Amino acid sequence: MRSAKRTKALLLAGGLGTRLRPLTDELPKCLAPIAGRPLLDYWIDRLDEAGISLARINTHAHAGQVRDYIAGVNERGGARLVESHEPELLGSAGTVAANADLADDADVILIVYADNLSDVDLGSFIRFHEGHDDPFSMMLFRAPNPRACGIAELDGEARIVSFVEKPENPSSDLANAGLYAVDAEAYREMASLKAFDLGFEVLPRFTGRMRGWLWGGYHLDIGNHAALEQARRDAASVFPGNAARGGSRRRGVFLDRDGTLIEHVHYLDDPSRVRLAPGVGDALRRLRRAGFARVVVTNQSAVGRGRLTLDRLGEIHVELERRLASEGASVDAIYYCPDAPVGDDRTVVENPDRKPGPGMLKRGASELGLDLGGSWMIGDLISDVLAGLNAGCRSILVESGQATAADHEAASGRALVARDMSEAVEKILENEGVQA
Repeated sequence: MRSAKRTKALLLAGGLGTRLRPLTDELPKCLAPIAGRPLLDYWIDRLDEAGISLARINTHAHAGQVRDYIAGVNERGGARLVESHEPELLGSAGTVAANADLADDADVILIVYADNLSDVDLGSFIRFHEGHDDPFSMMLFRAPNPRACGIAELDGEARIVSFVEKPENPSSDLANAGLYAVDAEAYREMASLKAFDLGFEVLPRFTGRMRGWLWGGYHLDIGNHAALEQARRDAASVFPGNAARGGSRRRGVFLDRDGTLIEHVHYLDDPSRVRLAPGVGDALRRLRRAGFARVVVTNQSAVGRGRLTLDRLGEIHVELERRLASEGASVDAIYYCPDAPVGDDRTVVENPDRKPGPGMLKRGASELGLDLGGSWMIGDLISDVLAGLNAGCRSILVESGQATAADHEAASGRALVARDMSEAVEKILENEGVQA
């Protein structure tokens, strides 16, 4: 057994995220928002919990945004991040080779694939590594589809005796989780290989010299849009304290979609017709700077009426997030109600989830850790206004969409009125006494 004097980390975060396009056309995959926070934040939490004070992170796609993120992390304290920029992607093993000096003054280096979302206890993983004599430890998880993963076989002492990347006939379901603890000398050995890919070119060389550590907690590769949506659904239960960092619940601004965030298109069913309403990007950036969560809540009766599939709706929301990202803006979550209404009265709650019902707002508040009493709702119809009021929020009716004289009359004395999103956000910030 050894006692590590110092542990450093290498976060692999420079990938293109091609399976998350078009979102990643404008936003680096490692900053994809999950429950109000970028994916990288969850790894910074894990490093802080384990007492790891120094991490290097490779950048490539949208490097400027990641650079700004790094500066923000370093400003708030905790783990200190250092950038390793790659003008051309070097591959996972190439990044190790380019950062061979990371082993200087270190006993153990953690190598982390930062495009996973995980609640792993890094401290326990490091202690496992320190408790055996092999130079390499690999975190494992049980894969539902072993053919898509790197698969390991263990002996009775948890030593990895076989490792095959994406095998045609998997010998087990113990999959590489993309997290390694490596002694400094072994790290230098990896770097000296000047290889491109860890899974195919490097890990098989350590067969018989590495141990496997099985993590039974949450671990998900954010490899495509379905996985990203799964992560967003899971985050509240997996990371219950996530949105409440600092000891208090956040305020949120709930946002109608059509006529508020984007230009109204009757029964929108084509992502190419998504257009941000004027000033929306700046308005959302101001809300983010002021500390508000931004949550979309939208009635989508076109699904219930058979005019729109859920897959197509997902494509529309991907395009919405891409267009927001192109303006440096984002939302923390999107909730929708697919049910068609029974009647025509927008003031009647027919379904708790369909606005004016408060269900989507209450779910968002629960999952994101929001204080409804300190939150706002912005929308262009009386059903939006009432959804906010029914949830215990304050509401603003915007005139940029479908608001009619009847909407104004019904909202009179119960909600503020603004020309558009920009003015609505200005009113929120004025009421809260916030500069952003």
